[in-house]
Amino acid sequence: MTLHEEEGAPVVVLGATGTTGSQVADLLEAADVRVRRASRRSPWRFDWDDASTWPSLFDGAGAVYVVLPEDPMDLTPFTRVLADAGVERAVVLTARNPGVSGDGIASGAEEVFGAAAPASTFLRPSWFAQGFTTGLFAAQLDATGELRLPVGDGREPFIDARDISRVAATLLRSQTPGPSHVELSGPQSLSFAEAVEIVGRRTGRALTFADIGVDEWRGSVAPYLKPRMVDALANLFDAIRAGRDDHLSDGVHDVLGEQPHSLEAVVARESAVAR
Repeated sequence: MTLHEEEGAPVVVLGATGTTGSQVADLLEAADVRVRRASRRSPWRFDWDDASTWPSLFDGAGAVYVVLPEDPMDLTPFTRVLADAGVERAVVLTARNPGVSGDGIASGAEEVFGAAAPASTFLRPSWFAQGFTTGLFAAQLDATGELRLPVGDGREPFIDARDISRVAATLLRSQTPGPSHVELSGPQSLSFAEAVEIVGRRTGRALTFADIGVDEWRGSVAPYLKPRMVDALANLFDAIRAGRDDHLSDGVHDVLGEQPHSLEAVVARESAVAR
């Protein structure tokens, strides 16, 4: 019997309609943990831009899963609400190498949550494998059959979002606080050319990858991405090109006792569901 099951205190899941939040909520409910699914359109309404939605959501809650806001903001008022409600445990999805993107959201969040809720655990994942099945990369591949990015031969250990969700749910159900941070990655580093080859082979499509200059990439995404997001992604792509992300992390095994799923396994699973 875990801490939250004994006390009956619900776990608040922010971003409950998103990639990881929906899975975290499902996993907790499957384990008979009471969950408050929170989003802008949920019965438990939560909006980062509307502080009036915060206090009632955390009244009587035992823990929270946090997906950070897309735009920079001062998180101190939010963590103050958690402290006032007596919520001592937070599992916060940040990013690998916080601060590399230059937007300061992930690194700033770790500082603020760490000060307000010492029992917080920060999940630092590599790039989601789902980028090739439902995300930005998938959209470009579906539209043109080619992925064009300024990453050179840089390698990335893409991680299954389901593994991230399972780690988060396990930590939220634990009787004891987790580690201060958990580094998460997939089982192998791949170049983007190798990743695209896997996607093409597994889905039966002729797909290609092209390395392009950062200015060309910026121009191609400027019509539909916010300038801040373009800058952040450009910095992250630069880190990949320079090889700074080409290393594996043991967090999935440390928490779950098993190896993470590969990009190939993710593509096979999700393409089968799509059929």
